[in-house]
Amino acid sequence: MSLNMKYNIVVCGGTFDHFHKGHREFLRYGLSIGKKLLLGLTTDKYIRHKKLNNSIESYEKRKDSIEKFLKSEKALERVEIEPIEDIYIPKVWESLLIEAIIVSKNTIENAKKINLERQEHKKYPLVVKTFPLVKNNNNEYISSSKIRNGTMDREGKPYLYPLWLKHNLKITKTLRRKLKKPFGELIRNEKNIKSLKYSHLITVGDVATSTFNRLGFRQDISIIDFRVARKRIFSSIHDLGFLGKEEVVKANNPSGYLTADLFQVASNLFRYPKDKQKVILIEGEEDLSVLPLILVSPLNSAIFYGQPNEGIVKVEVSEETKDKAYSIVNKFSVCTRGH
Repeated sequence: MSLNMKYNIVVCGGTFDHFHKGHREFLRYGLSIGKKLLLGLTTDKYIRHKKLNNSIESYEKRKDSIEKFLKSEKALERVEIEPIEDIYIPKVWESLLIEAIIVSKNTIENAKKINLERQEHKKYPLVVKTFPLVKNNNNEYISSSKIRNGTMDREGKPYLYPLWLKHNLKITKTLRRKLKKPFGELIRNEKNIKSLKYSHLITVGDVATSTFNRLGFRQDISIIDFRVARKRIFSSIHDLGFLGKEEVVKANNPSGYLTADLFQVASNLFRYPKDKQKVILIEGEEDLSVLPLILVSPLNSAIFYGQPNEGIVKVEVSEETKDKAYSIVNKFSVCTRGH
């Protein structure tokens, strides 16, 4: 056994959702200290209690991601994966001479419970090896929950670039032409708007918002500016079908810009429970605000916005649409003074 191979059999467990950089390093560590790695992978039933569980990948998809990584590391034959529905070691492994268990600082209590159970059954305790959580360049921990929440990608890159929270951004002529095309699926008939189980339902624009209110969808967030085709049509949220019980937040955003004010308001939208409908009233125009909304929204959210003279566009928030929105916003001109 090499100096790095301290144990014959090591065990670990987890959900490994949206397989990311932290998962890769965790498994590499396990492979570095054990000849054989036993991996307990939580089932779909187990993860039902987790936050945003409708955004968690299926057991088979998560297992496939792990196996693809192990294959790339030429270590597939050294790892055995078993489904688990609790924190304890599967019975199928009870007869194996497991020597150590790998945990993160968030799951160290589970290792203590496992060793306590082993003690009750007169078994030797496992050596507990704690692997530090992996951080991104901003010193933030990378986690599946943050990926599901839509705040970072699988490499730990934040979807909100810090500069955007401090300086206004101005659209270029090239981007303006590009953004005239629908960002997602164009729905020409409102009868085709389906009420699906999205984590958050969001409307951008007065026409889309009033349509959803009239159809009784009760969206979580709406962005309005009282204008249609840049002409002021409405004077209050009641004109758009709201009851007046909604939380209204104002943001300054002139036409052709994405302001730091808008980014700051958007970044706070999902920090609190969905106890009240939120309305963002733009002082200026909301024509570009779908972009920051994509960047801050949790995965599996849906954003609906109006496409002039054509219908309503549905954007399903995914890692792909977030990457696309990030790429577009990153090409805006940065205003260092005023507008």
